[in-house]
Amino acid sequence: MELRYMEKENAALEARVTTAELELKTLKEKSQVAFSASLADSVGPFNVDSTIVYPKVITNVGQAYNLFTGIFTAPVRGIYYIGFTACGNADSNAMALNLYKNSDLLTNLAKYSNGYMTYFSGGVTVQLEAGDVVYTQLPANSKLYDDHINNRTVFSGFLVITV
Repeated sequence: MELRYMEKENAALEARVTTAELELKTLKEKSQVAFSASLADSVGPFNVDSTIVYPKVITNVGQAYNLFTGIFTAPVRGIYYIGFTACGNADSNAMALNLYKNSDLLTNLAKYSNGYMTYFSGGVTVQLEAGDVVYTQLPANSKLYDDHINNRTVFSGFLVITV
């Protein structure tokens, strides 16, 4: 009788271990998040603020960056670093970029190129819940420069820690 009880207890423990291993594997896969994508051509100017789509994916570990929408969706709750580098070229339009978490503006940078190619970079460390989105917008009447080769305007991010 005691042997049967121990066999049942052992089977229950084995099932719990298997479940825990699967949960750990799923969590580990979801916590591997890093992306970097660039423009393939210049964008703007537009009459309205427009979400920027970075179609040239450099890396997309965890598949959380959508190359068709330009939106990064956090797969797990955690602290993320999100950054960007933007390039402007010699013309009369300002270069500018807004960084958003969901519908909240995190930062805005803008600069005139003064007739020369110029750059700016920015970034934030931000806590995201699973399902939160982060994206960049090109403010109305602004323009960003890129080409097919040099990855001059880039949007990147990675999970620092889960919380």
